[in-house]
Amino acid sequence: MARATIKDVAKLAGYSITTVSLVLNHREVSIPKETRARIWDAVKQLGYRPNQLAVGMITKRSRILGLLIPDNSNVFFGDMSRYIERAARHNGYNLIYGNTDNNPNRNLEYMRMFIDRQVDGIIFSKSTAPGDNSDEELNAYISKSSVPFVSIDRRLNNGSVKSVILNNKRGGYLATNHLLQMGHKRIGAYTGLINLADSEERLEGYRAALEEAGIAYDPAFVYQGDYQLGREREALAHFLDRRVTAIFCFNDLMAVGIYKAMRERGLMIPEDLSIVGFDNTPFGSLIIPELTTVAQPIKDMSECAVGLLLSAIEGKEMKDSRNTYIFEPQLVVRDSTQRISV
Repeated sequence: MARATIKDVAKLAGYSITTVSLVLNHREVSIPKETRARIWDAVKQLGYRPNQLAVGMITKRSRILGLLIPDNSNVFFGDMSRYIERAARHNGYNLIYGNTDNNPNRNLEYMRMFIDRQVDGIIFSKSTAPGDNSDEELNAYISKSSVPFVSIDRRLNNGSVKSVILNNKRGGYLATNHLLQMGHKRIGAYTGLINLADSEERLEGYRAALEEAGIAYDPAFVYQGDYQLGREREALAHFLDRRVTAIFCFNDLMAVGIYKAMRERGLMIPEDLSIVGFDNTPFGSLIIPELTTVAQPIKDMSECAVGLLLSAIEGKEMKDSRNTYIFEPQLVVRDSTQRISV
């Protein structure tokens, strides 16, 4: 069956194409309720859907946003994607995704693909890797682009790009201070990639809490991970060799890896080691013992990112001229930490 057109709707309803167009686009003009009802009835009967390509040619809008994430297997980015898509759909926009699989070379590839697909704007959380120096190339591309960009979770040093991030230093402080309050002094830090700003800032918070407690920072208590599974056995061995009593994992996924590595060794949480994660992903409350973690307000951050992007797309003048929007974390205490005797 051929796709119904606006001409078909006008013919069935008995009105001009102009009148039908005004009704379908919800224009605030004086059209009787009976006329509107007949037009919408015709739309329903014909199963009419507007040709978005034709609409886009007229409005210069595709009503599509691009979302670029570094790892769709990470529950945190899955939740973020879901909240961003909800906010976009609520505002009449659809979403197309790109997953770089933590390969920084794909950041620019996806951005180019999105713009080739005529998206109205792009939300991105960039990927990076040790030795990565692609920011300069990304900045140059974004600066020349005709569509607006908003960065979420990971900041790009570009004055024209608004960023939505967490106060990661505060999060690192909360996690470490909780362990200190439990009597722990030999606390391991299982970090993300050190060249990522969020990982560096969480490490700053870790150091600040130790220094506040009068404990010297020891780089031997730090083991670099990559926010993914795979390094947990080596990390645990590193920490056990240094007789730590607690580990602050820089995300929940790596914390789950430590759970697995400890179970393989016949060790118990929190009896043998206290564990704190970061992100408050759903599985933190499903594993045993339930994971103490630092919660990010990811729903609020996602909605903020969509709001900033749509304001830029629609050319709205914002009262708030900030380039960086910082959200505060909260500590969620569960069963994976326990007090030890001094």
